[in-house]
Amino acid sequence: AARGLHEAVTWSFLPVPEAEHFADGADLWVLDNPISEDLKAMRPSLLPGLISAAKRNLDRGSSSLRLFELGRRYFKQGERATVGFVLAGEKVARGWQTGKAQPFDAFDAKAEVIALLAAAGAPVGNLQSFGEASAAYHPGQSGTLRLGPKAVLAEYGVLHPNLARQFGLTGAVVAGEIF
Repeated sequence: AARGLHEAVTWSFLPVPEAEHFADGADLWVLDNPISEDLKAMRPSLLPGLISAAKRNLDRGSSSLRLFELGRRYFKQGERATVGFVLAGEKVARGWQTGKAQPFDAFDAKAEVIALLAAAGAPVGNLQSFGEASAAYHPGQSGTLRLGPKAVLAEYGVLHPNLARQFGLTGAVVAGEIF
């Protein structure tokens, strides 16, 4: 919140097709007795709920969104605490001094991740940046931050255009998750 983001609280239950975009099928936790047949999967990522919240707000006329959520991701092996965020719309509004509106980009997502890790006391000077974010992100416009080759602390970047379209979003939407 101190970085100008607004907190969102989203459902832990998702439709299976939405959840499959964010986890491989072997690790996806699908409930045998769900509260609704449409919401059978436990969220493997905070991003589906945040993307849906961004879509609702953009549809209602918001021009710039900065949302975050502190929550848990669920897998067959258990739960994992996570911080997720979505930046959508205009980073800088159109104006006579600034000219054309400027959208968010992958560097904005990386800056948020680094700032949040630094605030949490992580050794940000020792982080290594890799370009191997999950399939939810656009290749070449995303990455991961790690301590060593295997300790992934976060992933960030521009959402893959196909994924953004499936959620009904147009334009660049950037996101990140800190694990």
